[in-house]
Amino acid sequence: MDRRRRDPMHDAFLSHLIALLSTYELCPMSIPPPRYDGPADWQTDTILRSLAAVAQRMYTAEDMLASIRASDNWQTNGPET
Repeated sequence: MDRRRRDPMHDAFLSHLIALLSTYELCPMSIPPPRYDGPADWQTDTILRSLAAVAQRMYTAEDMLASIRASDNWQTNGPET
């Protein structure tokens, strides 16, 4: 695809994905992720829904790991339990 003729919808969504992934990488769940209010279709909706599900699983796993590390079993038995 010729870069001079890029689809404005693609550019807006790609910019949003960059911001969203940076937020997931750097920030705790306490701040809401940026919302996408640009042009949308079934593909953008599917990508956003899937990323939200993956992010929720990531935060759940991080919470569980923090809980395990905080428990006495972690100190006693190490990470193998």
